[in-house]
Amino acid sequence: MFERFRRDLQRLFELDGSGRSTLRSKVEVLFHSPQIQAIAVYRFGRWTNDNVRIPLVRTPLKAAYYLADKAVQAMWGIHIDEGADIGAGLYIGHPGLLLVGPVKMGKDCNLSPNTMIGRRTDGVGPSGTPTFGDRVWIGAGSIIFGQITIGDGATVGPLTVVGRNIAPRSLVVGNPMQVVKRDHDNTHQIYRSSARAPAAGTT
Repeated sequence: MFERFRRDLQRLFELDGSGRSTLRSKVEVLFHSPQIQAIAVYRFGRWTNDNVRIPLVRTPLKAAYYLADKAVQAMWGIHIDEGADIGAGLYIGHPGLLLVGPVKMGKDCNLSPNTMIGRRTDGVGPSGTPTFGDRVWIGAGSIIFGQITIGDGATVGPLTVVGRNIAPRSLVVGNPMQVVKRDHDNTHQIYRSSARAPAAGTT
């Protein structure tokens, strides 16, 4: 939890703080970024589920997580299921409605508001949840559902409905979803010019 959250914070400071390293600038970024609060609540809930087994300790921690999660939902509209397995470096661009189910997601992924990610309920395909690779960028207003795979470096444009697999480095848009580019480099979208990609092997 702590290593992954440190990377979450690092990406926040790089992307929203223009790389500033002073304590004051970092506090200002944190104060104006409620989305990192939502990520912290998710990381805490996931850590509690995975590591705390003693009932006398687990019960109050679960209660604290539940209250914090409800507060984040009420204030900012963000909920990330504690059952989700999300790699280090999660970045949420802006506060706003964001619902993420128990998905599996790689490192350094970017999520946008007004997005829903979860199970398929129409009975057409498998009802599981999506699996995302590393460095996936999800645009605002997207809906992603079902037991599908989103490859490394994929980009989902705003207002896109995704119910089938996306190959690595693909750019997709629309409803129904259309692949508009098959070798799209989303490095600038993920890291921007002021930020650097992590070294190989970073988790």
